[in-house]
Amino acid sequence: MKTIDDYNEILTDRLLLRRVLLTDAPQMYQWLSDENTVQWLSGTLNTSIENVENQAIKSYFWQDIVNTKKYGIALQETDELIGSIDFRQNMLKNNAEIGYVLTPLQRGKGFMHEAVSSLLKIGFTELNLVDIWISHDSENVSSRRVPERLGFEQTEINDTSSDVVWHMSSARYREKF
Repeated sequence: MKTIDDYNEILTDRLLLRRVLLTDAPQMYQWLSDENTVQWLSGTLNTSIENVENQAIKSYFWQDIVNTKKYGIALQETDELIGSIDFRQNMLKNNAEIGYVLTPLQRGKGFMHEAVSSLLKIGFTELNLVDIWISHDSENVSSRRVPERLGFEQTEINDTSSDVVWHMSSARYREKF
């Protein structure tokens, strides 16, 4: 049975989803030092590239978790890192969660739509998942646009944390794609 662990790199039309490298720290610093971006992440504001190397790359991206992939999103043409995307597969529930962040300068160009679409395709056609979900803070309008445009259905708002949860079922995926 295939899992997301079988997909080390993923190519899309413009992107390469790949392992994050230490040499990516300057690009990652662009969003991890941005207050408007970090407010939506579970981490803290990074004050130096060395801090990104140690706290983000080594302590998060390089810590392997079974059935979880933490990809850097790089432009195919230049291999420049512009964001990251996580795919957390739950084998017991046969579903997965997708989380993402994009550097401010690259927003609004369809890159996250492209990256999430590629993971949806793998999740539903290769891994035979029944459901994939995305959650974000209700005030994070940029993150909301991705599941809206892809046809996810908003299923709940968590009153205790102000998170909005969006679901895509395998049946809905087949209808839309």
